Amino acid sequence: MSNVPDREQNEKVRERFTRSAEAFVKFAVPHRGVDAETIARLAEPLPTDVGLDLACGPGTFTVALARKTKLVLGFDLTPALLERARRKASAEGAENVALICGDATALPFGDGSFDVAVCGYSLHHMSEPRRAIEELARVLRPGGRLAMVDLFVPDGAEEETHNGVERARDASHTNTLTRSGFPRLIEAAGFRVRSTETLERPRLFSEWMQIAGWAPDGPPCT
Repeated sequence: MSNVPDREQNEKVRERFTRSAEAFVKFAVPHRGVDAETIARLAEPLPTDVGLDLACGPGTFTVALARKTKLVLGFDLTPALLERARRKASAEGAENVALICGDATALPFGDGSFDVAVCGYSLHHMSEPRRAIEELARVLRPGGRLAMVDLFVPDGAEEETHNGVERARDASHTNTLTRSGFPRLIEAAGFRVRSTETLERPRLFSEWMQIAGWAPDGPPCT
């Protein structure tokens, strides 16, 4: 999915979300409550489940899953976002949450460790999203459930145009998958796609710039 080596791409992601953590969280948290409830519903969690939130970011999805499960591990590459996730979990009184720093393509968990997993808005920052999905398949038990929410672009000529603009705007961006690319990637890892939902949510250009670490109508944030 990307020609950038894993280590270099990880540094780009870590730098971007460290520099823009405050701006990103201020934008993301108010907008992701509905997404969090949707992903928790699609995952069909049970009170006895142990869950994983891959690329947990500010913790919105982690906390939503924690309300419905026995234990949730939030896993992210960026310490700045893990700190925000800790604050989120503490503020929500979610005591069944643990947060770990690491690489999504090399999960430090044994095979079949989890009953359910969620992943939100992260694949387009990964140099090799296929490996991350394969890792999720490995650490989920047989019959485990995966729920994802992410951006996609239409199939066809618009794909590279969109991704070229995104890479110019945000150096941590690699490649947004197409609408048909998502199920192909997931099914290639051995999952069976049971349900999909699509929501159109237009954003202002200033919002896109803000969450990439730029102040609206201003220079890069420092």
